[in-house]
Amino acid sequence: MLCLHGGGQTAYMWEELGAALRDRYHVLAPDLPWHGDSDPVDDMSRQLLAATISALMQEFGLSRVALVGASLGGLVSLALAVARPELVAAITLVDIAHRLDDEGVKRIIDFMGKHESFGSLEEAAAEVAEYLPQRKQVRVDSLRRNLRQRADGRWEWKHSYGRRLRAAELPVERGGWRKLVAGLDDELRTVGCPVLVLRGSASDVVSNEGAEEIVGMLADARLATIEAAGHHAAGDNPESTTNLVRGFLTDVSW
Repeated sequence: MLCLHGGGQTAYMWEELGAALRDRYHVLAPDLPWHGDSDPVDDMSRQLLAATISALMQEFGLSRVALVGASLGGLVSLALAVARPELVAAITLVDIAHRLDDEGVKRIIDFMGKHESFGSLEEAAAEVAEYLPQRKQVRVDSLRRNLRQRADGRWEWKHSYGRRLRAAELPVERGGWRKLVAGLDDELRTVGCPVLVLRGSASDVVSNEGAEEIVGMLADARLATIEAAGHHAAGDNPESTTNLVRGFLTDVSW
């Protein structure tokens, strides 16, 4: 099983799912380029990111995997299934679709642009808790894995979004983020593997209608809801996410 995190996150977002499923699966969770401890790349398109994942699979000797992708990781999962269908046995998409709610995406962008760094881990936890009202608990020890301490003592995210937003290097205010889903409608119809579409019940990024639409575009897909969860559903309700993923992979005999 290969788990791909969302934009602005790291592989550690999957620590609870990985721990719960490791008795049955070999669970790998890499940091995508520009995130965590991975190096940057020239382009952030879903196709180029998918190429880095196929290269990773080759490096690890993986011939076929079940993918679990949250948000950006879901787009990368779909791109890999389109480009290299022989590598993908099944996909779980966590709160991502072919069309996204503008206000929900703007809230994510605003948070990343506003909070480039924090004076302490406790300050970071407080800001994240306010940003994620569905999250029962924001653990400081978990946040530490997603932040790094600078020479001036402040803590910054292990991704470049905040800095790049402040430097106007990302044209998100002009709708540049839409490039990530451009052309996805046509590609969805070519995905042949089984797909589970998970939507957070309180998501402000993927509407229920959008989730139903993407299921209708895929050849073999089903929809389920992660209760008591927003867009960051896997972290808001990891137990439900894990149970739904486990049940899906059992159903498709993986």
